[in-house]
Amino acid sequence: MATPLERQLVDGERAIWVSPTLRALGVPHGFTTRSSWDGGAIDEHLAAGLDVPAPTPVASLRQVHGALVHRLGVEPPGPETCGDALVSDRPGHLLLVRTADCVPILLSSSDGRRVAAVHAGWRGLVAGVVPAALEALGEAACLAAVGPCLSLARFEVGPEVARAFASAGLADAVRADGPGRPHVDLRLAARLQLERGGATAVDVSDRCTWDDPELFSHRRDVTHGGRSSTGRLGALIAPRARRR
Repeated sequence: MATPLERQLVDGERAIWVSPTLRALGVPHGFTTRSSWDGGAIDEHLAAGLDVPAPTPVASLRQVHGALVHRLGVEPPGPETCGDALVSDRPGHLLLVRTADCVPILLSSSDGRRVAAVHAGWRGLVAGVVPAALEALGEAACLAAVGPCLSLARFEVGPEVARAFASAGLADAVRADGPGRPHVDLRLAARLQLERGGATAVDVSDRCTWDDPELFSHRRDVTHGGRSSTGRLGALIAPRARRR
């Protein structure tokens, strides 16, 4: 059974979601909300909530809904570096992926010394971004946390998308037995790929980005809400600091 994420206040008011498993390991991490991060710099309160000093360098990618994994080197990726997963063993650097309905996934090796941040939209799940990130992490028995995303009830898809999930070995995540169009359980699809890839613990959020007003949702705010844009949630993680 998956362990749920826990809500944590970073300054008495603003909230992030954290994984009990990653927290117990001492891995700095968190999934932001509308109140805790506006997409800009990581302020001192959020840094404290993530358990990193401020300022801490943040590495991110130009996300393209694929399966490309980038390994963090001496220099951070540039603004045009494409990919949907970052892997690092460099303490003192936060990895960041942004979502507003897609699945944010944070990974850690069993000792917390190597971590990954993964952006998994439906296209990325079908393309195999989760198995690619697990391979790049380089440990069969890893730990994982799945952040807020669209729920099964809210992710209505066309038959072609349902077939794509089935072809990717994720038919168990498709619900097509009721009236109307098929629905896909993105959380379950991510969890299936994580467990098949060897994850020994998977903490999973029960928050739906559409239904929870504390979260951003592109489908709720833009596709169906008529707004021109919406914000992005951050999923951040850093390797555990090495003991001296």
